[in-house]
Amino acid sequence: MKNMFTVCAFFAVGLCLGFAPEGIAEPVRNGNELALAWSTNNAAGKQVLQKQALGIFHTLRYLRVTAVKQDQPVKGAVTVMTIEPSSDMKVALVITKRLSLELANGLTTNDCVSAYGRIKTIGGEDPNLMVVNPALLKHKDINAPKLTKELLNEVDHAAHRNP
Repeated sequence: MKNMFTVCAFFAVGLCLGFAPEGIAEPVRNGNELALAWSTNNAAGKQVLQKQALGIFHTLRYLRVTAVKQDQPVKGAVTVMTIEPSSDMKVALVITKRLSLELANGLTTNDCVSAYGRIKTIGGEDPNLMVVNPALLKHKDINAPKLTKELLNEVDHAAHRNP
């Protein structure tokens, strides 16, 4: 019992002194800004951006759907080909999760979506292509940001509305 009290006291003192463990959540970056920076950089700048972006979570909005490809790159997956509006960069969203697949299967050309995921490749064979794999679709989106403050229920109609 005395040892248990000593261990608890040691951890309590450590927490008070600021030795608390750091959180494990990583930041989520803005993929729209990444696409715009990519389209306006030279070759050296693109190499730096590529090193900084690969494997990092990014959120993308206002992506206009150009094609929905079934069973690509593997059976059961859906690849949603989109265009990011500020840079005209092509963004391929590789969808494998059930809820995102349900939303992806209901998409048609010229719908807009919001998604997030890890950047797998940027540039490469097609210098204007970003591949997000795995990607999760958040919701159908509007085609451009509003000039005033955007409300959540205007983007996601299932969101709670205040009377």
